[in-house]
Amino acid sequence: MKTYPMFAQIEGLPVLVVGGGAVGERKVLDLLAAGAVVTVASPEITAGLAELARQGAIRHLPQEFFPELVEDMALVVGATDDHEVNTGISQAARSRGIFVNIVDQPELCTFIVPAQVRRGELTIAVSTGGASPALARKIRERLEEVFGPEYGPYLELLQGVRERLLAVRRGHPDNARLFGRLVECPLRPALARDDGQELVRLLMEACGEVLNAQDLKDLVEQTLAR
Repeated sequence: MKTYPMFAQIEGLPVLVVGGGAVGERKVLDLLAAGAVVTVASPEITAGLAELARQGAIRHLPQEFFPELVEDMALVVGATDDHEVNTGISQAARSRGIFVNIVDQPELCTFIVPAQVRRGELTIAVSTGGASPALARKIRERLEEVFGPEYGPYLELLQGVRERLLAVRRGHPDNARLFGRLVECPLRPALARDDGQELVRLLMEACGEVLNAQDLKDLVEQTLAR
């Protein structure tokens, strides 16, 4: 299955998930994390989905699928164990030009969801084009070992420095060199140790010529406090 890799911005967009079992719940949680406005269509749903519906985090339609449900949706996800229903979901979405994913049935999809490693704003996606989801999961598990939880705050720190530097001298020819210096210095190990003093020292060494020590100290404290 040939695919074109991309990250989609779906925050605030309506998404339909058909199927309220464990797989459907997992898909819903991923979509909510991306900011989608989720509707779940299924006569029965898990306790977790029921709680989300009670909280108003999702809309639950306690009914079987019918084609008109996909109207005005940005994405459609089929998470049922009924091949006939899944085929109908795929056809309804395709005929209306709506991207559709049917779990574990790549032949019915117009997009597939890769195995993912998420660390804050860092997302690493792995796809085998539907050839072997098991291999994609295995690779994801290896990546989870390499890219630990500290990468979330690490990326926040890099973003904070970048924003402050660009506010001072956007478009400066030396910016690329400085950003490269930042990712090469051992900020991440210091962050993993919660070593605030070392973080400030490293940042001063990397970009103290542009940013003052107090700004960098404040940024480090904000990062460690999260």
